[in-house]
Amino acid sequence: MKPTRSARPVKGTLNARGGTRPSRAAPKRGGLTLSKVLAYVPIAVELAAYLRGQQKARRGKYYKPSKRGQAFDFVLGQAQKRFGKAPKKKGWF
Repeated sequence: MKPTRSARPVKGTLNARGGTRPSRAAPKRGGLTLSKVLAYVPIAVELAAYLRGQQKARRGKYYKPSKRGQAFDFVLGQAQKRFGKAPKKKGWF
C-alpha cells in the first residue's frame, strides 16, 4: 500500500487560518556567490603563480619537475590564460 501524502498544504490552497499564503522569495544568505568567487579567482591564480615561480627558482635551473608538478604547471598556465595575465609567448608569433 502506498503511503499517503503529507499534510502540508499545497501552494495556493487555503491554509489552517483560512487565507492563502503568498509565495515569498527565499531569504538571502551570506554565502559565496558565483560573482564573488569569480572576483577572487584572478587574485588566487596570481598568488599561486608567484608561489610556484618561487619554488621553481629555489630548486634551480636544471631541476625536472615531477608528473604532479608538470600537471600543476599546465593547469596554472591555462588558468592564467583565462583569468590572469597570459604567460610569455615563446617563438616569433
